[in-house]
Amino acid sequence: MPSIKDRAASLLMSRIGKTAVVISADHIGNFLVQIRLQLPQQLPARSTQHLKCEIAPYTYRDYTVAHWDAATQTATLLIDCGHKGNGSHWALQLQPGNEIFYAGPGGGLHQPGTAAHMVCIGDASATGHFHSLYTHKSPQQTFHCFLRLEDPTAHMLLQMSVQPLSNNEHYFTDLHEWLYHYNFPAGNTTFFVAGNHQLVANVRKSLRQQGGQVKAQGFWG
Repeated sequence: MPSIKDRAASLLMSRIGKTAVVISADHIGNFLVQIRLQLPQQLPARSTQHLKCEIAPYTYRDYTVAHWDAATQTATLLIDCGHKGNGSHWALQLQPGNEIFYAGPGGGLHQPGTAAHMVCIGDASATGHFHSLYTHKSPQQTFHCFLRLEDPTAHMLLQMSVQPLSNNEHYFTDLHEWLYHYNFPAGNTTFFVAGNHQLVANVRKSLRQQGGQVKAQGFWG
């Protein structure tokens, strides 16, 4: 029996929702699914905006538009399927030609800004979020992405290079070794942290102790 909140969300979706069509659904390694969607509308030219997708009756998940092709009105989502959950099950079943009911776009609070260095830190669920920032950065900005991944051999996701972190309690040690190696200037670096709430809280606290601008967004857990 759906709750009052679920029924209210379903009613709202019925009024503002739109339908996208799956163009392709491809696996990247053993943990990510790349979904390309044909949208019926243009999206604003900003990074980290998301679509609220109906993955089951009365059940919705927000997925960041990792890449947007305005000429073809094609949105690319990168969905982490390395863990069990309704969203993972839904994404793994998608086939070309399937229709997806969605609302949006929403979000878009994280933008590249003007700092010379952009440093992204998170887990696999933040891959699309960080790829969106990567595609919107200026050519003059350096970009580094540290990801806690199921696949420790992954060093390139689409066109974005990544530095994989240990997928266990040692990821924090890996991260600090890399940050020490690069020695990013606190006054000219923006850190973007996203993913599991606990990971985000731990990394944000550590970065703020070192100095530098930190923009954080928790997605789950």
